[in-house]
Amino acid sequence: MTTQYWLADSEARVLGPVSLDVVRDLAMRGKLNDVRAVSRDGRQFVPLREVPEIQAALAPPQGDEVARAQYDATRQIREWLESIKDRQTHEVLRVPSTASKEAARAAFFALVHRYLPSRLPPEATPELRLACEDAFLVLAERMVEFEKKTRTPPPSVAPRAQPLPNTTASVTWRGGMIHVKLTLPRGDARPFTMDTEASWKADALFVVSAERVMVGTPVEITLTFEGHVTQIHATGRVIGVTPNVGFGVKMLDLGEHQRSIIRTWVARAQG
Repeated sequence: MTTQYWLADSEARVLGPVSLDVVRDLAMRGKLNDVRAVSRDGRQFVPLREVPEIQAALAPPQGDEVARAQYDATRQIREWLESIKDRQTHEVLRVPSTASKEAARAAFFALVHRYLPSRLPPEATPELRLACEDAFLVLAERMVEFEKKTRTPPPSVAPRAQPLPNTTASVTWRGGMIHVKLTLPRGDARPFTMDTEASWKADALFVVSAERVMVGTPVEITLTFEGHVTQIHATGRVIGVTPNVGFGVKMLDLGEHQRSIIRTWVARAQG
């Protein structure tokens, strides 16, 4: 049985359970730079120095070790992509064939997070970066296909609203991430209310754009409210796509002050 570990940082945030291979993978990507304590049962933690296998996995590789680690990671991704070619999407996501859209999405985001190109360190080889991009695209395409097969909106749901003619949205790509700049005219809260899933109540919004995107694509968004100096800057991910109309974005790092700005804007627009 594979040993599982729980890792705690200086702010007492805990990651786990994870295997030693996952620890090595995250360390190689520069995502575990603040581990202070380790547990083998999720309850009792000891200093990092008392768990030598984790300490060694977190140690930065040197010289040829870096090249070897990235070569191995690239090979593993390519082998995994080859192994899933003939497998059903629910098998790839490790969910039942009857899984709900929500369950499939949760599994998808947990899996695709490992392959986001934006998570790679600056010194990543072009081969590793390309392998991650390919894995991300394959998973995103699989998820879109899965959602099309399971899409069964209830009859009571109103049709999606038409594009917003007065709302200016600029959508650009940078290194596998979408950058959205959205300017909202006074009294227009439709990006927060026009879609049943991409609603402000779920820290989400709908971006009207003909840009071709895929579910799971990382997003960096800037919201400008006409007549207000304050802007909202947030990161998120695409949670749904309507071809030739737009896409929903789940904002992942909103603070309470930013939520208050959105609530007030929507209330004024509706009231």
